[in-house]
Amino acid sequence: MVLTAVLTPALVVALLAVCVLVLPPKLLGGLALATALGVAAVVRERRKTSAAPLLGPHEQPELQAIVERLCLVADLPRPEIALDDERQPNSWIVDAPGRPPRLHVTRGLLGLLEPAELEAVVAHELSHVAHRDATVMTVVGLPGAALREGGVSNAGWWWPLMAGRLLGLVIGTLAGVGSNALSRYRELTADAGAAALTGRPSALASALMKVSGDLMRLPDEDLRAVAGRDALHLLPVEDVTGWRRFLGATHPTVERRLAALERLERELQHARPALREPD
Repeated sequence: MVLTAVLTPALVVALLAVCVLVLPPKLLGGLALATALGVAAVVRERRKTSAAPLLGPHEQPELQAIVERLCLVADLPRPEIALDDERQPNSWIVDAPGRPPRLHVTRGLLGLLEPAELEAVVAHELSHVAHRDATVMTVVGLPGAALREGGVSNAGWWWPLMAGRLLGLVIGTLAGVGSNALSRYRELTADAGAAALTGRPSALASALMKVSGDLMRLPDEDLRAVAGRDALHLLPVEDVTGWRRFLGATHPTVERRLAALERLERELQHARPALREPD
């Protein structure tokens, strides 16, 4: 995964360098304009992701107590907590360089999960902070995401810009293969971190099953509105099928995550000493 994290941005830089060397000035200008449009779109989306209001000291005391307790156990700084007024049950963490981490949970998630399941989900998100993988994903995925967003923008019919958008889409899609592979790995790592932090892999498994089942019942328009931040979500809202499951999926399948958590549960059960019978 370290190799993937290094090679993905290196691929983007190498392909852009080739474009600089071989493209005529007009096409290079079109690519630069498409990239600028993509950067603006990504920044706009990131701002939307962090737009929810932060919880006050006395709001959602159960959630705040869970966060406080897990941060003490994991020796992590307490993140800001934002409550998103959304029906879809989900959570995500924003850990931008130079800013305190911000944990987002939706009202749909709070209304769906039992306390032990909510604790497991919060532990999953805090594991991203402990591993610093949110920052790594920003560095690895941002260049490709900007090129890809510029490629799909509707920015006019000037032919150098159209050609630049096509080039950006191709380069961004190639970079996305690497960043998505890294994203899938970080989700499995965060699942394992949550299991270690809470000692209850089964609680996270139960939460994943509840969330995935509830997402399937929501209208498509509700899910399309938030699909842009799927790489950050506990579970993606977009249903990726076919060949895209192997190259374009930001998360492992729920089945794969449940199987990994089941193995961890068995290992923990075997590691716990058996209770001695009283004499």
